[in-house]
Amino acid sequence: MSEVQGTVEFSVELHKFHNVDLFQRGFYQVRVFLKISPRIPHRLIATIPAGTEESSPTSPCIHDNVVFSRVFQILYRNEEIVVNDQMNFRIHLLLDGEKLEEALSEVDFQLKLDLHFTDNEHQLDDIATVPMISSRTLGLHFHPRRGLHHHVPVMFDYFHLSVISVTIHASLVALHQPLLSFARAGKGSWLGKGSGENGNDQVSVSLETLVFGAGYCKPNVTEGSFYVPSENCLQRAYSWHRRLCRLLLAAHRGLRAYFSGLMTEIPELSQVELDDLPIEETLTQLSIELQVRTDEAHSCQLYLRMDWLASQLFS
Repeated sequence: MSEVQGTVEFSVELHKFHNVDLFQRGFYQVRVFLKISPRIPHRLIATIPAGTEESSPTSPCIHDNVVFSRVFQILYRNEEIVVNDQMNFRIHLLLDGEKLEEALSEVDFQLKLDLHFTDNEHQLDDIATVPMISSRTLGLHFHPRRGLHHHVPVMFDYFHLSVISVTIHASLVALHQPLLSFARAGKGSWLGKGSGENGNDQVSVSLETLVFGAGYCKPNVTEGSFYVPSENCLQRAYSWHRRLCRLLLAAHRGLRAYFSGLMTEIPELSQVELDDLPIEETLTQLSIELQVRTDEAHSCQLYLRMDWLASQLFS
């Protein structure tokens, strides 16, 4: 099985926090974390926009890929606080190269939101120690072609009755040869006993294996010789290239369709003209360019071979 590195990016924004009926006045904070099943080798990187991460303990920050919102004070019932904290989660996944779309559709993405509270202002100097009082987890139904676009109110439990409005966008942004070393989960990780970040099985996939198939074995070549892959290997490579390009183009079209629909529904937004990218026409063009590059590579190899022979004959 050949494996491909896929990258999905989530953009999350916390809009407004509404105190319905919190029992205690004090300082509150929402912490956000994106969870992925440890059975899928992955790397997660959380970031916040440049300029928002400040030295103040009450400002947005990141600890171990968990995003801490700014700290806000609640004093009254039915009080509404504008949070407007933005964050990005970039996830690199190791996927089955033969079933990319199915593999991406089946990834269990979950967004965890924890509500933390303290009534001691001095405890804010060590923000990581502020205790959690409630938690909610959202299941994110991501599809690689359509992406994901949701705006939802998240209500915490009855004893901490409050709501935070959350906007979530996600899109597939890259498919390519694995460029990172992924740690695979060990046995029992589905029971919570292991982690995709702690496994010891590192994967390294050569470009030839990825393109020509898991059964491909490049023969040894002697000095001055060269190797041209068989027609079956080339046809598999063309098919693999076409599948990846089609899925990326479909993800681009899905994102474009959502953005265009948003501009239509909200005319107050700045109207931006987006270039259409027809999938079939673009695929055909990409396939032609790949074929041309392949032919050029073969011609170059033949030229080098002839040049080597000439050097042997006339040396």
